[in-house]
Amino acid sequence: MLFKKAFHLLIDNFRLNYKLLLYKVIVAVITLALCAGLLYPTLHMLFSSEPFLAVAEHFGKFFKALVSGDTAFLNTFADTLQEKMSALFSFIQDKTPNFVFFFVFLALIVLVGRFLDGMGNFVFGCLVDDKMSSYAKTPFSGAYISNLGKAALWQAVYVPVTFVYDALIVALCYVFFLFLLNVLSFGVLASVFALMFSVALLLASQAVKLTLFNDVAPALVSDKMKLRNALKTGFSFNKSRFGTLFSTYLITSLIVLCVNVLCAFATFGAALLITVPMSYLMFTCVQYVSYYELCGKKYFLAEDNIVQPKKDKNEENFYDDFEI
Repeated sequence: MLFKKAFHLLIDNFRLNYKLLLYKVIVAVITLALCAGLLYPTLHMLFSSEPFLAVAEHFGKFFKALVSGDTAFLNTFADTLQEKMSALFSFIQDKTPNFVFFFVFLALIVLVGRFLDGMGNFVFGCLVDDKMSSYAKTPFSGAYISNLGKAALWQAVYVPVTFVYDALIVALCYVFFLFLLNVLSFGVLASVFALMFSVALLLASQAVKLTLFNDVAPALVSDKMKLRNALKTGFSFNKSRFGTLFSTYLITSLIVLCVNVLCAFATFGAALLITVPMSYLMFTCVQYVSYYELCGKKYFLAEDNIVQPKKDKNEENFYDDFEI
């Protein structure tokens, strides 16, 4: 039910998709410009090195072996990968000063990119909230300026925490992938199972993150709470609601992944111009619909579709819906 209402809200606010696309493109241009200026020399040195080319070639052979069913190669893939990765790490150690500056600049660029991206997501959440509460069509520029301080404060907390979380999850998925390859020793199926469970772990971890921080931004926007109170509200949900939110975010993440991958291959990436910003909007709609449901607020799903808050079962009269 939560997914259905969020999807209806997404369709009613689909025009925001194009504004969000433009904002994402601007953030991407800024991020790429920073990357070109600060990271290109080190990246060129790394990508043109023999150890890196060997690792890239090995992964290319891995995917070919998955398709062709080359069990002999797949059985030795993990051991050979560890050898080639060791050679790559040795090369990186020899160039330690270059890579220290590279990773420092990379972390800063990622943080800046995620900060700007999160600012946009926060403001588009404000636009969705205005439509839900009063069906008002608020200009993006006005909402961005009026919520600049609040959005920046929230992103200053959210971005570093989730950056560390995502980095740990990616490392965990990589270790888990190699572990499964070593434990399961039956060729093609071992590789397929390793990829499957690694992707499942990644999706589940993202669903947990989205669930834990689900209510903070809506509390800041809809109820004008201070950050401390919004954080308390965000982490005070009960166990049954956690399960519902986690399930919704897990299913939404899976659908988003499938749609974007399918569109990337089917349209040579052209459809991603629509599906990527739409994915962000979908997560925002889930976030705000779940918060309105939690607070028992009346809200607009569409101009002619107003959702009434559910009555408490103790106050509900079974015979109210019958005419006498």
